[in-house]
Amino acid sequence: MNLLLDIARGVAALLVFLFHIRDTFSESMPGVAQVVRFGSLGVPLFFVISGYVISASAESTLRGARTAGSFLKRRALRIFPPFWLSILVVVAVPYLVAALSSLKSGVFESPDPRFLAWGGLDWLEVVTLVKVFGTPDGDLQAAFNPLNSVYWTLAIEFQFYLCMYLALLVRRHFHAVIGLVTAFSLVLLAWPLPVDPGWFIHYWPMFAMGIGLQYVLAAGWGVDRFLPRAGQAGAAVLAGCVLLWGGVLAHRGSLGQVLAGLFPSVELGFAVICATLLWLAAPWGSLLEAHKDGGHPLLRWTLRPAAYLGVISYSVYLLHGKLVQLPFMVVRQVLHPSNALNPLAGIFLTLALCAVFHAWAERPFMSSRQRALNDRVLEG
Repeated sequence: MNLLLDIARGVAALLVFLFHIRDTFSESMPGVAQVVRFGSLGVPLFFVISGYVISASAESTLRGARTAGSFLKRRALRIFPPFWLSILVVVAVPYLVAALSSLKSGVFESPDPRFLAWGGLDWLEVVTLVKVFGTPDGDLQAAFNPLNSVYWTLAIEFQFYLCMYLALLVRRHFHAVIGLVTAFSLVLLAWPLPVDPGWFIHYWPMFAMGIGLQYVLAAGWGVDRFLPRAGQAGAAVLAGCVLLWGGVLAHRGSLGQVLAGLFPSVELGFAVICATLLWLAAPWGSLLEAHKDGGHPLLRWTLRPAAYLGVISYSVYLLHGKLVQLPFMVVRQVLHPSNALNPLAGIFLTLALCAVFHAWAERPFMSSRQRALNDRVLEG
């Protein structure tokens, strides 16, 4: 599943990226602009993938000699150092934009970003991710908007890690604890209680879809258990049809309405569909690996960039909304907004900047095992 999950991570990061720059497609590719209005649904996909990966990591901890503390340390190192370093980049971006503008105007106009109004307590709440609590009107993005709106999801993600850590502390009852948390999250879906929206429990059903997928596949209950090879091809066709159906609904603007009609929320509905698609695609993971390493050149040169996007997806997620300003300052000087190359060039250059950040600020804090897994995904 490593390659499949990395591709899915890349898709999730790209969806959120495209959502935040959807207006850039309005002149050159209005059809794309219609579809990427739903790009924020990349967040539920991230939560599904996280549920799968973290539950697998927790199971590895239970089977081995590692402690719950080592599990939490690995997760904290994975999320916090790149997050803190991304804050430095985000703070610098307005001044870099002003400096680039001054090259054309001849005058440096000092920016006045909203985060300058924050005091010491605000910054402490941001770097510890506790600013997500007590948000007025339940708008979690609003708490981080002066700096970087996507940071709210990191707060939810780390709370998920903490919950898994606490369950690992009672190793013998780990599965019972996870089951109880899942049951409570479903109760909240049916009978909402006045719980602060900043708590992870509201998002647990999406994580639970990934957790469930991991246990189903680990138990050998993949689609290949039920269907022969021809049937697995049918499952792949079905997955493709679901993707096409979703794209058509998004283009028509009715995707949210359909999901809301079928599930308790649009986000949970999308998480259910994503987990189902990953289940259907799981038997094809090894085939994709073979094509990436030595298959048809067209597939090989499609899968490798997709895998690399997944490897750098955390960096892309952290910084796309801010770094994108810099490439587009250059792109708009040479390509008119009506030219389809305008948004494509801006996207490519932003991803390149994120790749640099990944190498500098993210990769050094990965475990040697994770670096080896990433290298194996990319090599061929």
